[in-house]
Amino acid sequence: MNTLTNLHSLTAPSAPATVADALAMSLSDWGVGAVYGVSGANIEHLHDAIHRLDGGLRSVAARSESGAAFMADAHARVHGSLGVCCSTSGGGMMNLAVGIAESYQEGIPVLAIVGQIPRPFEGIGWFQDSSGIGQTVNAEAMWRAIAKEVRVVRSGATLWDDLRAATQAALEGRKGPAVLLIPRDVFDDTVPDKPVDWAASLDEVLTPPTIEGDALEALYTRLAGARRPVIVAGSGVRQCSAPHALTTFARRSQIPVVTTLADISAFPNDDSLYLGTVGTAGHPSAHRHLNEEADLIIVAGSRLELMLRAPIMEAVTRCPMVFIDTETELVSRTYPDALTISADIGEVFQALLRERARVPQGPGRPDGYRLERFLPRLAEPVGERTANPPMQTNALLQSEAIMMLEQALPQRGQLLFDAGNCAASALHYLTVPRGLSTTIALGMGGMGYAIPAAVGAQLEAGPESRTVVLCGDGAFLLLGMEVHTAVDLGLPILFVVFNNGGHGMCVTRQQLFFDSRIEASRYAEASIAQIARGFGDERMLWVESAETTHGLKDS
Repeated sequence: MNTLTNLHSLTAPSAPATVADALAMSLSDWGVGAVYGVSGANIEHLHDAIHRLDGGLRSVAARSESGAAFMADAHARVHGSLGVCCSTSGGGMMNLAVGIAESYQEGIPVLAIVGQIPRPFEGIGWFQDSSGIGQTVNAEAMWRAIAKEVRVVRSGATLWDDLRAATQAALEGRKGPAVLLIPRDVFDDTVPDKPVDWAASLDEVLTPPTIEGDALEALYTRLAGARRPVIVAGSGVRQCSAPHALTTFARRSQIPVVTTLADISAFPNDDSLYLGTVGTAGHPSAHRHLNEEADLIIVAGSRLELMLRAPIMEAVTRCPMVFIDTETELVSRTYPDALTISADIGEVFQALLRERARVPQGPGRPDGYRLERFLPRLAEPVGERTANPPMQTNALLQSEAIMMLEQALPQRGQLLFDAGNCAASALHYLTVPRGLSTTIALGMGGMGYAIPAAVGAQLEAGPESRTVVLCGDGAFLLLGMEVHTAVDLGLPILFVVFNNGGHGMCVTRQQLFFDSRIEASRYAEASIAQIARGFGDERMLWVESAETTHGLKDS
């Protein structure tokens, strides 16, 4: 039997298919590209269906379920698509939840397919039961706390409705993860014919909210009354239907723009209208301009959470605010007096471009404005450790390394930051090339995200694209095994690991707030290079270690 022909015959009304085959074929038709996961007894039917497709969809075997979820998250962020991940039941499911929580907090469209034990064995003491019967984990209840939509597929008869509901939830409004819980035996259930209105592409699944005419009129009124407006370009700009519309509008209307820590590349860093980044690791000149000069703040694709708004509280308190995003519920609670426009960001700015005559010319780049950065300085020493001898006078400083690395950044691709001091410094000091996107996980903010996320960012990025990861040794020790996934797939990713034998941000806080009582934040320094060397030979993986500026230049 020709399996590929049989699977493609799902489009024919008379051909029966299993739940596993229907899922694989639908994901293939939608062009999601990959399903990231770790296989196991209760998810292997899905992997087998992907294998039998023989093209159009691939399984990516992550080294951990947490890594798989982070891969799917970055896949969705970078490529503006739906990220898909999967796991088996029990511990695999619990590991997957770590990454799904990040997607939920940040509004990233991810579909998680989670295998469960066979239906007849629920509630009778079966291995990895999470039916919630008796003293077992209630998987459905757990997932509902961190996902927009959760469907338990109890029969092949409901598969199309369940998949449609999950996908629509992930993509519509404020995006986010959706979960399909599928018992092992249900994967073999046959499904009915596809509904006649079944979406042939993800674009057909998505129904973006329309722009309310009154909201646009209110925006025109605010623009007409402002002399020094500023646009805040958030991470949601990249997810909209026309990411470049904001840039085009800002240039034509000559309105200055700042970005946020969530995506410092949301507006070209080399543009004359770019004033810098706002947030706790942002630029003092940008903060000062907003606090002292701005008289209207237009926020696109950001909810301006506390980490982002803390340094500009004076501006937020004083200035009229406009928020543009697909979902503005949290904004309305946080900023009750702000104008909120619940619509696709790209469509709003395209509407403004169509009515250019109604938008007054802005002030352009402020006279004499110069982007200011903090001068780097060494932290206070924290006692002696035999594992960490006193620093050499020519030792490589983090700020120096970041400025040197800037010269080596690719002109096209992705730059991913992990949690910690190295990310804060890099976000502050780097000027990002125009063709490079930037990603950091600020939702749950856990260490380890960037290493597996780089796989999802690079996999569908094209042959000229390159990915760079900036992370600390703490992140590497958590999820560094996913470097092996990148090596296995032959992906062009540069992992830069800042190794200081500890969690630098935690050490800094303990110095400042706990009289330098350092606890649970330092450890014996690991040789990251030696660990990484085991992931592949010289033909597959380049590994170098630098401790001085000369060493880094030579590398």
